[in-house]
Amino acid sequence: MKRLRRWLNKEFSEILDSNDNLRRLFISADLGITILIGMLEDRVFSEGFDVINKYDYQEWLTKHGANVKYTVESAPVRGFYDLTFAYEKGDFSKPNIEAGTILRSMMRIALNYKGAIMWKMQAGMGDTMFTPYYQVLKARGVKFEFFNKVEEVIADSDSIQQIRLTQQVALKEGVKEYNPLVNVKDLDCWPDRPNYDQLNPVQAALLQENKINLESFWSNWSEIYKQNFGQSLPQKTLVKGVDFDKVIYGISIASLPHLCPTLLAQDPNLQTMSDKVKTVATQAYQVWGNKSLSDLGWTNTPPSGEEPVLSAFVEPFDTWASMDQLLDKETWPADQEPKNVAYFCSALPLDSYPPSSDYQFPNVWSEKVKQNAIGNLTNSIHHLWPKVAGDGSFDWNVLVDLDCQSAENRFNSQFWRANIDPSERYVLSVKDSTQHRLDTDKTAFKNLYITGDWIKIGLNAGCVEAATMAGMQTSRAICGHPKIITGEKDF
Repeated sequence: MKRLRRWLNKEFSEILDSNDNLRRLFISADLGITILIGMLEDRVFSEGFDVINKYDYQEWLTKHGANVKYTVESAPVRGFYDLTFAYEKGDFSKPNIEAGTILRSMMRIALNYKGAIMWKMQAGMGDTMFTPYYQVLKARGVKFEFFNKVEEVIADSDSIQQIRLTQQVALKEGVKEYNPLVNVKDLDCWPDRPNYDQLNPVQAALLQENKINLESFWSNWSEIYKQNFGQSLPQKTLVKGVDFDKVIYGISIASLPHLCPTLLAQDPNLQTMSDKVKTVATQAYQVWGNKSLSDLGWTNTPPSGEEPVLSAFVEPFDTWASMDQLLDKETWPADQEPKNVAYFCSALPLDSYPPSSDYQFPNVWSEKVKQNAIGNLTNSIHHLWPKVAGDGSFDWNVLVDLDCQSAENRFNSQFWRANIDPSERYVLSVKDSTQHRLDTDKTAFKNLYITGDWIKIGLNAGCVEAATMAGMQTSRAICGHPKIITGEKDF
C-alpha cells in the first residue's frame, strides 16, 4: 500500500492543480490508503478506534504519510471538522478532533447507511423529534413542570440530596397545566417563545416588554421581577426521599460548573470529565428567498432532485443546507410564499464567557453573528449563488420580506442566532478526551444518572444519534432495557 501511494504521488502530483476530477480521485485514493495503513500500523483492528484518540485526525493522517497539501487539507477532511464544529474555542486555525472518534463515525456513515448517508427531516427537529417524545411521555403519565430553572444540584456523601429551583413565571388564573406546543398546519410544534396567553398577564407583559429570554444564562428577569413585585422569584427545593429518589441529569456538560459545584468537589472523575470534554459556541442564520435554487445560480442539483448539504465552505459560515422541504410546513401570505430557504452554520470564535450578570452579552454576540451573516452573503455567497451575487455584492431583493424593509434592511426579517448558553454549546471530541467520559451511572453518586451526547456511549461525538444512545444507556442502567444498543461497541 505504501508503494502504491508513492506511485500515486509520483505520477500525478504535478498535474493535480489543473485537473479537478483527477485531484478528487487522488484525494479519495490517498485518504483511503492512508487510513488503512494507519489502522494496521496502530492496531486499530485489534484494539479498537480509541487507541488512536491521542492524535488529532489531521495529525494522525500526517503521521501516516498522507499528502499534506491535497489530502490533509482537503474538503473531505475539513468537511468533517466543519460538520462537527471541531475547532477549539471556535478558532478555525485550531482544528481538533480525536482520530479514532472521527474514523469510527466516518466508517459508520460509509458502511452502515441505509438508503442514503444523510436524511433531511421533514419539519424542524423540535417538531419531528421532541414533540413526539413529549407527547408519548405525557400520555404515559409523566409530570412536566415548565418554567422551573435549576439553580443547583446538591450532593452529600454518595447521593444527590437536594435540587434548588427558581419558579420563573406563574400561570394565568384558571390554567392548571401549561401546554408548551403550538399548532401549525396540523403539526404540533415547539415555539421559539413561551405561549404568553397561558401565563400570568402582568408577568407575560413584562417578559415581552423587556424581551426576556427565560432560557438565557444572562437573563435579568429576576431583577426586573423584584423591581416590579417587591419580592424575589419563588424558590423551590426538591428533597431526596420526598420529591425524588433518582435524578437523571440531562443538561449539557458546560452547565456542570454552574449547577453542580458540590458534585464536582466530591467526584474527581466527574471534575476531570467536566474539564476535558470541551464545548464550543456555534452560530447560524437562515434566509428565505423569492427565487428557486436554480434561479439563484446553483446548477449542481442531480436529476434525482436532492438539494445540497454542503460543508468545507469559507468561514465564518462553512456549512450550508438547502431546506426547501420545510416550506410547506410554514404559513405565509399567498403572495409572499418563499421558493427557497437556506440554513447556514459554523463554529463561533468565542474564547471566554462573562458572569451571568453581564446581561448584554447575548445581544453583543447576536449582533456579531448578524454581521457575520451579512458579510457571508455580501462577500462569499457568489461562489454558490452567482445569479444574485457578485464578488462584494448581493441582491437583497431576493429575500422574502414581510416587514416592508428597504433592500439594504431586508436581512432584518431573516433569522440568526448565537448559540452561547452553557446548555446549548456543541459538545466536542477533542483529542484524548474520550477516555475521561463516564457512563451514565459511573459517577460517585448512587442515585444520579448523567445523560446526553457528552457521556461515554460508543460514538462519543455530538449528534442526535449519540444523545439517543445515551438515553438508552440511562434506561438500561435503571430498568435493564434495552439490553443491546446498536453502535455502542466498535464493529
